Amino acid sequence: MLPIKPAFSPVNICCACNENYAKPLAVCLYSLLCNANKSRLYDIVILHSDITPESQKPLLKLAEHFPCCSIQLVDMSDFRQSVKHCFRSYITAETNYRLAILGELFAEYDRVLYLDCDTIVEGDISELFDTDLCGNAVGGAKAVDIGILRYTKKGFFVDGYPYNIEGYAKNFMGIESLDRYFNAGVTLFDLKKCREITSADAAVELLNSRQWMYNDQDVLNMLFKDSIHNFDLKWNYTVNIELEPIVSDPKIRQLIADARRSKYGVIHYSGTKPWKGNAPLGEHYHKYETYLKEEIL
Repeated sequence: MLPIKPAFSPVNICCACNENYAKPLAVCLYSLLCNANKSRLYDIVILHSDITPESQKPLLKLAEHFPCCSIQLVDMSDFRQSVKHCFRSYITAETNYRLAILGELFAEYDRVLYLDCDTIVEGDISELFDTDLCGNAVGGAKAVDIGILRYTKKGFFVDGYPYNIEGYAKNFMGIESLDRYFNAGVTLFDLKKCREITSADAAVELLNSRQWMYNDQDVLNMLFKDSIHNFDLKWNYTVNIELEPIVSDPKIRQLIADARRSKYGVIHYSGTKPWKGNAPLGEHYHKYETYLKEEIL
């Protein structure tokens, strides 16, 4: 006789959020649950330090509407103090909370999928969660913007010194090759493997050691530079990829064209935000925003 398969297998999701992103996060999680495989259970953990009780209500209502999910909000005020010197004008403090996934807070978890708040899920997220990382500690999609910077060799200053992206990676980050550098807005953690390599304390220490161009994204790429599995771009489809029609350089146009996908697993509004104005693929966000208001709110 064949072994009996469990009826449910949990999909562990983590997001980090502040008050300003509470509404977009509700839309994100609604889209995730709408497209989820309903034969699975979804354990959703939201790391925050300032979401008001009123703004928490739409998030918690999702668990009432979708019986396949549990939603927990975890106050990260203490952790916030440990990364308070690492805020950037264009990066929220909360993004650094994902480093806590590597620590005691998630000691009972073996695998966690982290999602940024500015995403919309159009695929079955359990498919991504189940991805074979081929023995690696983390999985993520290649950062298309880094590929563009590699080609243009555009300069920038860090700690008062000029770098291009490859010089920054080699001399500042200690990464010889950017071939697997990933955008951490969608990151799959195999925590058993991660714990063999590092810890949350070590990650925070590295984050605080100097000013990084992309904060904890750089830190994660440094810590796991030899243990990264790149999954398909459809699972972290950053909307800068949609800029191809307005890019004049033919080589950059080709680079972006190669990144284009016709079907999306996760759309990531890593630049312009659809709730603030026009954004590429913004219609996907507004579709779920409307459904959320009509069905739940």
